[in-house]
Amino acid sequence: MRKRCHIVPPRACEDYWSEFRHCKSLKNCFHHYYTYGTVPSCQQWKEDYHNCREWEKHRGTEAKEALRRSEKIRVAEQRNFIPVWQLRQEPPRDWHVPLNQEKPQDS
Repeated sequence: MRKRCHIVPPRACEDYWSEFRHCKSLKNCFHHYYTYGTVPSCQQWKEDYHNCREWEKHRGTEAKEALRRSEKIRVAEQRNFIPVWQLRQEPPRDWHVPLNQEKPQDS
């Protein structure tokens, strides 16, 4: 007898709903508007949630492919961000020297 492989979506459906609720929250809308000057678009999270439910209930191939494409795009967008800080390979040479508290640092 062959084992059946249980295929699951990349995330739990509740995760998509949670992301949608967070996206629509007042705090997030205010932050997004302050940062980017626009209200965030949360429609993709809602579509992903509905596609996930469709996949869980009916195993619809269209819903599965839509979820797969959406996650692929989301991961690709995350890779576009470059790190803000340059990572060090080792500590600075003078890391053990006490800081000069009297002299203000240049900014």
